[in-house]
Parts: sequence; C-alpha cells; structure tokens
Amino acid sequence: MKNLILLVCLVFSLNSFSQANILNASTPSEIGIQNFDQKQSDNDSFLEFDYIDERDILWSKIVYEKIDLNEKLNFPLLFPVNDEQYTETRKSLWKIIRENIENGTIDEVFDVRNDNFLENNRITGQSKIMDFYGSKYTPGDSRPQTFAQSSDITGYRIKGVWYFDKLHSEMKYRLLGIQPYGRNLKEFGKEQGYFWIWYPSIREILAKHEVFNDKNNNNRISFDDLLVNRRFSSFIYKYDNVYGDREIANYIQKRPGESNKQHQLRVILESERIKKEILDFELDMWGY
Repeated sequence: MKNLILLVCLVFSLNSFSQANILNASTPSEIGIQNFDQKQSDNDSFLEFDYIDERDILWSKIVYEKIDLNEKLNFPLLFPVNDEQYTETRKSLWKIIRENIENGTIDEVFDVRNDNFLENNRITGQSKIMDFYGSKYTPGDSRPQTFAQSSDITGYRIKGVWYFDKLHSEMKYRLLGIQPYGRNLKEFGKEQGYFWIWYPSIREILAKHEVFNDKNNNNRISFDDLLVNRRFSSFIYKYDNVYGDREIANYIQKRPGESNKQHQLRVILESERIKKEILDFELDMWGY
C-alpha cells in the first residue's frame, strides 16, 4: 500500500514538474515553454470576480493596508530582486507590473495622492507612467540608474472592501487597488508610492505568472491567487471614516516623551483592533 501511494505521488510530482517543461527541454531556452494543453489549462484557471448584487450586501467596510516586503511571509512578492537573474520562470511582482507598463499592456494608472480612482486622477501614456518610478538622471551620470528595479521596492499599499454577503451568510473580501511603494530615484534617501492601479484591470496579467514556492516547486499559485486570497501579511493604516478617511497615525498621535517605537506600537495595536472588529462581525452575525 505504501509503495502504491509513493508511486501515485511520484507520478503526480513528475506530471506537475513537467508543466515547467524542464524535463522535456532539449535546450535551456525551452524551459518554461508550455504546450497547447498547458496554455489552455492556464487560461481556464482564471476566474472573473463574481457579480455582487448591492441588495445582497448587508454590511461593508473599505480598508487600506500596507504590505511590508521586509516580512518573511511577503518575500514571494519581493524576490528575486535581481531582475536580470531569471527570464520568464521567476519574477517579482514589481517586474511583472513594470514589464507590462513598458510593453503597453498596463496603459493607465491613478495618481498616488488620491486613492479613490477619480477620473481626473487617471494617468495614461507610457512615458507619463514610467516617470513615476524613473530618475531625472540619464545613463552616464554619477547615478546612472534610470528606472526602479525590484530591489528598490519596499512594499505595496492595497485598497479593498470587506463585506458580508447575506445571500451566502459569509464575510468576503474584494481587492480593489494596489500601489507599488519604493525608493524615490529623483530625491536621494526618500521613499514614495508610485501610483495606484485598479486591481481588476490587471488580474488577468497576474494570473499568468506563478509565485515561487520554496517548499515545493511543483505546487505553485499565481500572483492573482495570492493577492485575492490574502496569502500575505499586512496591517491597516487607514479605513473609510467620517473624518475624510484620515489615517490611523493622524489620530493616534505621538505623546510627549514617547519614543518612536512606542508610538508605532500603539498604531499597530489600533490596526489590529480594527482588523479584529471586522472579522468579529461575521461571528456576531451567528450570535443572533
């Protein structure tokens, strides 16, 4: 029986591993090339967001979160930081976004200063978008780097909505927007958010790229699956409120004599309180 189980696992493993074509490649350039059946399978795996009738939403709350790429759980979004080390087989989230901006697939973003995706904050045009993560220096200057690399990205900000679907009696989450955050190449020593992207517009792009799994190379998910299913670590820095959606740091202010660490701890505790309040809503519904 044990041998049978081992054989089944081995066959499954080889079949999964062959999806990267590494076992069938006659030259290194053929690694990662999919056959027709594999391409069809990948296309079928992309699922559009379900249509949600507003009448089925009993409660909702919009939250803004920061994904810190220094946290180990978020490393799959960061690495590899060397953009020249791999081609199609492994990419960071930033490399995917940047490549699709530069090839014109992502052709519109929104101003980083406004996260409500208003029409007058829409930015189109490849050169205008690239300017947000570009440098005022040109090759040959003392700082020849022109555009931000994966190693320059320190985090992502995301906007999403938690809502209670009374039709299925379930709390759900819908990711609405994402903002790359990293080194400002125009001002030395500073960091900035580059722009907001309406997340549903790039889901199909991210669904075509797989996240590296350091525990099992054959068991991978797409970047879209990772983000939509919240397989990352984050903290809430803002939520929609009557005070013009002010950030937590604006009302949890630093006390006299308080260190920066103590202040940041109180901000994080407030973030966790809000998160718990949201997740407890579903439990409270079952209490009635």
